[in-house]
Amino acid sequence: MLELYQYELSDIWPQEADHEAKYGYNLEPHKQSERFHAHVAMEGSQYVGFALVAPAVVTRKEGNWMEQFFILKRFRRSGAGYALAKHVLLTHPGAWEVGQMPANLAAQAFWRRVIEKVTSGSYVEVQVTEGWWQGVVQQFHVPAAA
Repeated sequence: MLELYQYELSDIWPQEADHEAKYGYNLEPHKQSERFHAHVAMEGSQYVGFALVAPAVVTRKEGNWMEQFFILKRFRRSGAGYALAKHVLLTHPGAWEVGQMPANLAAQAFWRRVIEKVTSGSYVEVQVTEGWWQGVVQQFHVPAAA
């Protein structure tokens, strides 16, 4: 699914396919570190989407960063994206930053709706215009379950 995700964003995320027509993505940190996490959403035996969580790096030094998030097109607007996002956020309580590329307006709208529901509207949105990653970032806190 990661290749599909990268292909889908190729019009707004400049990347080059290799000699095997693959974009490639380094998943080693998610295999080797306690601070990186991968989540896969399924419906029965069908893959629906995935989320990759990494340590916060864009606007914070502590907490979590939603590194990648993807739902297959056929499952969008079905509640699958919200269910996966909510599951991931609640599984990793604490400080969060979730970012979207400036041109990805659909992702910005999606994440605003999700974060609004999960935090009861308690989040801050900032524009990051300098550094290795630029775009819209929502900053918020997810409390630990009681």
